Amino acid sequence: MNELFFLLIESMKEEAVCYRRLALLARDQKELLMSGNIGSLPENIRLQEKQVFVLTPILGHRNEMLAKLAKMLGVKKIHLVGAAKKVPAEIAEEFSKVFEDLVQSAKELALINKVSAKLLDNAVKFSKFTLKAIREGGKKKSFSMSAVGEYKQPSFVNRVV
Repeated sequence: MNELFFLLIESMKEEAVCYRRLALLARDQKELLMSGNIGSLPENIRLQEKQVFVLTPILGHRNEMLAKLAKMLGVKKIHLVGAAKKVPAEIAEEFSKVFEDLVQSAKELALINKVSAKLLDNAVKFSKFTLKAIREGGKKKSFSMSAVGEYKQPSFVNRVV
């Protein structure tokens, strides 16, 4: 049974490395979006896809180890949290460290992806706005202040001195 836990630890280490690489690529993507360097996005996305393809068999291997562990423990199914409760004492500390690193890496990636998703959503909205402006041909009713209604707030631009 210890061998399964050691294999599970190695699998979690590999998974955490993949999540950290994805997080770095996601940070790069965020910077590309913020700087408007849209031309470099396809390469970044290709690298992210490549990393996901690396991650997929690692997840499969982890799930195989968990299935074997569940069978040995006589339960139908077990997750990492359940496995953490069944770790032999001599490797519990290492398992806990690796598990915590995996969770932290996944959380970091999720946070970065959330920010990137908002940036991408804003980029799509801006593109739609631009396309609408082009399609409308600059008609006054679509994009002028008069289309919004009376809005005469003093500002430095229209201030009379």
